[in-house]
Amino acid sequence: MHFIWLGLLTAGLAAGQVDRNAHGWYQYFGDHPIGNSRWGLHLEGQWRRHDMLLRGQNLLLRPAINFKINKTLELSGGYGFVETYRYGNYPVAQTLQENRLYQELRVRHDAGKVKVLHRFRTENRWLPGDLYENRFRYLLRGMIPLKGKNWLILANEIFAPTPPETFPKPLDNNRAMVLWGRTLNQYWRLETGYMLQTVWQRNGRVREDNHTLLFSLWSTQPLR
Repeated sequence: MHFIWLGLLTAGLAAGQVDRNAHGWYQYFGDHPIGNSRWGLHLEGQWRRHDMLLRGQNLLLRPAINFKINKTLELSGGYGFVETYRYGNYPVAQTLQENRLYQELRVRHDAGKVKVLHRFRTENRWLPGDLYENRFRYLLRGMIPLKGKNWLILANEIFAPTPPETFPKPLDNNRAMVLWGRTLNQYWRLETGYMLQTVWQRNGRVREDNHTLLFSLWSTQPLR
């Protein structure tokens, strides 16, 4: 029901023009515990391509420090570098580089056999032209066990600008995902599937519907 609610929330955000694109995102997510302590290192890299592979959409690098409060709650904070390239029918004027700091709380629990993740994230963003903005993100993700080591994964994430940012829409981004996952061993997991990334551009007139194929490798390999 939560996924349906989020879909209805974003469906009403219309735009005058729609730019439809086909993308491929190739990602690594690593949450690496440091020994037997509650501390860990988050390492993340995303190579996002326009026309699946031919041209760039984004490059994202995001290292962070994790702290596990208990089996349910985990805190994380770190730095993000994002480079955005010209793509689509309504591209940015030039390649943009953005620096971020972020803070997040992850809440995990089981709903029957489904493993549920709630991720609450705030971002402090430094953009070209001495522009500073804040943004709130909420991710709801459910992992449903299938036969053997396979998973069905449903997820949705909303991006909401917060002061001092002024934005023509209540959201600037929404990501709805349907994925297949496979556990490779104790520490490694592979995920692939489809994401509809909806981006509302700053001009208030253009909405991007980015049909995206995701390939992700996840690791919880401890650092010893």
